[in-house]
Amino acid sequence: MFKQIFLIVWAVLLSNNVQAQYVDLSGTNSFIQKYVEESPENWNKSVLFVFYDGNNYCGSCPKAIEMIYDLYAREFITVLNIFEIDYSERSEFTMQLDYNLTQPLSLVVVRINDGLSQGYYKIDNPQDWIDNPSYFNAKITNSINDFLLQ
Repeated sequence: MFKQIFLIVWAVLLSNNVQAQYVDLSGTNSFIQKYVEESPENWNKSVLFVFYDGNNYCGSCPKAIEMIYDLYAREFITVLNIFEIDYSERSEFTMQLDYNLTQPLSLVVVRINDGLSQGYYKIDNPQDWIDNPSYFNAKITNSINDFLLQ
């Protein structure tokens, strides 16, 4: 009985969640492992991935990516490292699977703590907001800050 109630409550909570936070405590992503091993400074510095699909590149993606880099330089340069990756490349197939990438443009923030991935937060299709720069900046900034401060 308790298990059934738990599953119902869990389903309701998930259905009400607009943006999803994903927790991966395994730390097995090879990119994250290399990133952490590369420098002691990366041991507790989280990552912002800008993933785009080179096979399905949208017309507004370049502008959105430019706005993301501007926002990064203003707000996140001291707390995140940024990487831009074409996830359609064969060599990035693992990233596509690890972060469930399906959209033309996605931001993924991976929280790094003590050298391990402590979960990630994905924002799909930020290019849809470029016509409203204030909303674009606020939405991304608030989402990233909320996730990192949890």
